[in-house]
Amino acid sequence: MEIKADALFKKEIKKCIEYALQEFGVKTARKWQTQYKEIKRLLEFMPKRYPIVAHFRNETMEFRGAIIMENFKIIYFYDEDSNLVRIVDLWDLRQNPRKLNMRARRIERKDYH
Repeated sequence: MEIKADALFKKEIKKCIEYALQEFGVKTARKWQTQYKEIKRLLEFMPKRYPIVAHFRNETMEFRGAIIMENFKIIYFYDEDSNLVRIVDLWDLRQNPRKLNMRARRIERKDYH
């Protein structure tokens, strides 16, 4: 099982960890990293563990979401043919749902193959 993270996700998680470090300290930044590593570990064994995200209407891919740090969701999909989990985005769930819908449309349009 391979897990790949897209550039958008890498940018978003880096921004969140840096913000946590500056505003709340090393302990919170480490908590971000620990929870992310645990989610990745669980995805290696059970890639369909987390629920399908309702914001997506893509019929070819099932986008799923794993909650991290209570207010954020890691968006990913599992490609059974290549046995690949691709992490595509990190959402702040406190945002306006319209903004999340716009991000979902952008992710759906991207070609991942």
